[in-house]
Amino acid sequence: MRLEKVCDFLKTQPRYRDSGGQCQIRCWVCGDSGKNDKPGNMSIKIDVEPGEPMVYHCFRSACGASGFLRTEDLQTMGCTDIDTLMELSAWNREVNPRLEKKFHAKENRGYQLVNLAISDNLGKLKYINTRLGTSFEFQDLRNYKIQLGLYEFLRINRINRLAFAEDKCDLLDEYTIGFLSMYSDYLICRDITKKIVTGNRYTTYRIRGKAKEDDMKIYCIPGELDILDPNPVDINIAEGTFSILGAYLNTNLRKKQKNQIWLANCGSGYKTTLLHTSRQFGLLDVNLHIWSDSEIKIGKYERLMQDAKDHMHLNSVTVYYNGIAEDFGHSKNQIRVESVELK
Repeated sequence: MRLEKVCDFLKTQPRYRDSGGQCQIRCWVCGDSGKNDKPGNMSIKIDVEPGEPMVYHCFRSACGASGFLRTEDLQTMGCTDIDTLMELSAWNREVNPRLEKKFHAKENRGYQLVNLAISDNLGKLKYINTRLGTSFEFQDLRNYKIQLGLYEFLRINRINRLAFAEDKCDLLDEYTIGFLSMYSDYLICRDITKKIVTGNRYTTYRIRGKAKEDDMKIYCIPGELDILDPNPVDINIAEGTFSILGAYLNTNLRKKQKNQIWLANCGSGYKTTLLHTSRQFGLLDVNLHIWSDSEIKIGKYERLMQDAKDHMHLNSVTVYYNGIAEDFGHSKNQIRVESVELK
């Protein structure tokens, strides 16, 4: 028998070929090699009997990856369909309860963003426009997942329980600008005062539920990504939210390229952000663009490149510095892009 949804997903993978009881696809571990008109080196047993796992093996001699197909493998290949992941998870647990932890689908968080024209928000909107040289109106902020007031957000989404003590939440509400995280489970609150009156430049506010070890507290500018596009995907990463917004809005790279991701670490670290995003969307061929703070030396990114090359093919790696400011969180006339090609 075949797992219908899993097999349908495998058909979307590069270099797919059905050879009876097995299929061949491009290996999600090594990325394969050779001509594109040949079947992939990764072989997966798709005709399975009850109690039998879906075994895989990569026949590329330099790789040799093998094991039982798990939901994390499908996610690495770019599968986001909950029914497909649940089908494989249920099958694996029937084979052996230890083969895979029960898959729990992430809650669909349809949170609303609201920015009212009240005094505190007027000042925060002015801060954004002055810093980035933009002319945003309140309604424009939703396009970039920006929330000016914490309490407004909690009220409109009917969230009654605070993640911190009330006095701390008062400070966050008054002195920070919130950025909704990649999976909408955190508000990344950026203190915009000179003295950092909240005590931290960034405070990650868990919107609902308890924090988990694998939570990703990173900010992502909304956009579209076609994982079936054969060309490398451009991943753009900066340290902070304003820096990635400045790079996105006030440089020319966004206008020249398609199929891009724009991310801010917000303290998570470049390696964590890059590897997590690549696994989540099944990206094996990447152009990496780093929008660096001026004090970070190029050696850090050379080490990052060495660590990442075992997980994906880095088609190119470019580090950008702002020649007239400490980062890219500025208006266009305060940015002079200087680049270093690492690969």
